[in-house]
Amino acid sequence: VESSGLSFPPLPSPARVRLRRACPAGSSTLRPGRAGMRLKLTREEVPKHTSHVIAVGFYRTSKQYELLSCGDDQVLWKWQVEGTPIAQLCKLDTYCTTLAWMPHSKGPDNVLALGCADGTLRFLNENGREDKKVDAHRGAVISLKWSHDSTAIATAGEDGSVKVYSKSGNLRSTLTQMPQAIYCLAWSPGCEHLLYSCGPKMHLKPIQAGQKQIEWKAHDGIVTQVDWSFVNNTVLSGGEDCKYKIWDSYGRLLFSSAPLDHVVTSLAWSPTGKHFAVGAFNVVKLCDRAGWSYCRQTQDLGSVFAISWCSDGTQFACGCGNGSVAFVSLVDRMFSWHNQDVTLDENNTITVHDIANESQEELDFRDRVTDMSLAFGALIVTTNTQCHIYQQANWNTPHVEDLKEPPTLIVQCPFHFALVDANGIQVINYEGRVLSTIKYAGLRAEFLNHSTLSICRDAVCLVDPSNLKQVRVFDIFTGRPVGNPIVHKLDIVKISLNQQGTGADRTVAILDKNKDLYLTKAMKPDRCEKLGAMVDSFAWNDTTDMLIALADEKLQTYIYPSVCFVDKDLLPKTLQSKPCTDAGKYANIVSFYGSHCVVRKADGSDLAAVIMPYPQLLYKHFESGSWEQAVRLCRYVKSPELWASLAAMAIHLRALDTVEIALAAIEEVDKVQFIGHIKKLPDEVLKSAELALFCKRPEEAMNILLQNKRIYRAIKMNVRLHRWTDALELALKHQTHVDTVLAYRQRHLQQMKHVETNESFKQWAQQVEVDWTIVKQKIAMEKETELRNANEG
Repeated sequence: VESSGLSFPPLPSPARVRLRRACPAGSSTLRPGRAGMRLKLTREEVPKHTSHVIAVGFYRTSKQYELLSCGDDQVLWKWQVEGTPIAQLCKLDTYCTTLAWMPHSKGPDNVLALGCADGTLRFLNENGREDKKVDAHRGAVISLKWSHDSTAIATAGEDGSVKVYSKSGNLRSTLTQMPQAIYCLAWSPGCEHLLYSCGPKMHLKPIQAGQKQIEWKAHDGIVTQVDWSFVNNTVLSGGEDCKYKIWDSYGRLLFSSAPLDHVVTSLAWSPTGKHFAVGAFNVVKLCDRAGWSYCRQTQDLGSVFAISWCSDGTQFACGCGNGSVAFVSLVDRMFSWHNQDVTLDENNTITVHDIANESQEELDFRDRVTDMSLAFGALIVTTNTQCHIYQQANWNTPHVEDLKEPPTLIVQCPFHFALVDANGIQVINYEGRVLSTIKYAGLRAEFLNHSTLSICRDAVCLVDPSNLKQVRVFDIFTGRPVGNPIVHKLDIVKISLNQQGTGADRTVAILDKNKDLYLTKAMKPDRCEKLGAMVDSFAWNDTTDMLIALADEKLQTYIYPSVCFVDKDLLPKTLQSKPCTDAGKYANIVSFYGSHCVVRKADGSDLAAVIMPYPQLLYKHFESGSWEQAVRLCRYVKSPELWASLAAMAIHLRALDTVEIALAAIEEVDKVQFIGHIKKLPDEVLKSAELALFCKRPEEAMNILLQNKRIYRAIKMNVRLHRWTDALELALKHQTHVDTVLAYRQRHLQQMKHVETNESFKQWAQQVEVDWTIVKQKIAMEKETELRNANEG
């Protein structure tokens, strides 16, 4: 397989089979996602509503989900989640224009907010009884939205005003007054801003006064619909120009569709943030979060006026212009891992296809499958009440666990997986045993996604939904926090833990909103080092600590990212880069297995890329401590990137002979000399301190010397670092080598042709006589003592 700017060596047999199945001849891209998922639309034969269905909304009863619909016939109907009508709930005395259920409520706590054509805002309970009516607007209420924390509700109307009410219906503020009608609005994920449209423009206004308002032209016609995903923090808009567009939270355009045949009349993000649905005249489309379309369903529906997703993200309902309520399910969802494909069909049957062995297994489920995940040889399948754990070796006997709440997210690692639900984060191993439950005050679990939650062998890492600059780390087995949270300078877009090593070697990669990629220690975040800039996407390797990133139309492979903690000067030398112009803008790295990487382009097609296989071999020698074989490999490949990576690995494990060879190969003469100096030191304490200094950690080096009572060496290190005041204070504290410090200070001033200005040194120079002969004798005695102790040890 060849692609412009990318070359591919021969692939293993299963990979070649997958490429032949998914790619047309001569193509360099794969389209498994686009070929898989489709929509299954069902509706009643005879519509229950006698006029347009204006609004629909899913809500949760005590045990299951139901749907409420409202039409221009002024009637509210209840529906089962499968699409069967239950009963007429009530009949209104006015026309309903919009409705919204209070989030995160169920059963008796459910509250329905109705916006009406007479300008009233009405609150109903689950049984249809009106609890309160508020005169909200002059003219019709066009749009209303509950805040994500269920504490407030915002309304917009024909009078051009946006108002915020408490959940009990008391007016808090009139946010704005515009000269034209406002057709749509949406809350920001943190409920700190409201986004609304007026004409062709969208306005982002803070709830608190005194902050800057943002506005931009979004469409060529009136903006008719807007939605803001609290999971992926992106904005979706549709307008009378027949286009739908995706924006980031700062108003920057991420995607613009081709014009549809008719005006966009409805749209909505999936609760998972992975997809969104768009409705127009006789058309329903399902699209990926990047904007490209999975499928398009065309039926005689009339205009699709409203879309509401079920909270599990597997289906949505549409209110249609012909009076019908359409229930749309996502079927033929497909996942792939290595040589295995998993497909969920419309009959609730999962088909597991092993390409390498040419085998096929079918897994039947009684309840509706809400989510599934395939990785690391394990298949996790969830329904609203159960979790099924399948192992690759045996598909017939899964571990089945009962669930208290429907899960919203599955995140896997090679050793266990995390289930996220309303109660928190459960960590479960592949035998079905719950290892821990992670929760803390203020955790908004529904805000988490694959970009903001990561797990590994011994840690769980998440971006705090209430503070996007903060990363919290938890122990996998106890669920307790590990140290203090990691605080970043900017909002964090994505985090990911490496999968290899344990404890002190655990690192977390952080991508912030400026597209800068950082690496920090997960357990002890004392240093945060920048790896690269203009990074669109990144991923860890599944079997090694390699990190791959898509930056500035290049595919960059960090062979040993932890080199930034060892010697940051070597970081550029360990970086392999190749052009990847075919990926285009807004591409995303889907997987990085072995030496194979899959990049998903903005149009949904997959681009296969391969890096050289030698770093994988180098990691095998590194993990087994086979330094001689590692050196032979680097000499055979003759790659400066491998030599630099080997040098960093050897420094980390203190294999100084290998470090010397590797640094010499990349012509780092000064570093070779310093390593030679370290090798001549008499004992391990001094070597450890000098290695810490080599890694640019002088405080750690100083602590090593002081803890082992090497006072002279600590003083001399301060002198070498020109920390004169620290050196003098240390000598005075321990009442030794004061004359040594003064002697080196005087020599330094003479060489630099400077005059002493430090009062402390002036004072002690008058009290202590400096004699270089005595100083040299004292230094020689210190070195003899070190050598004697080393020989005795």
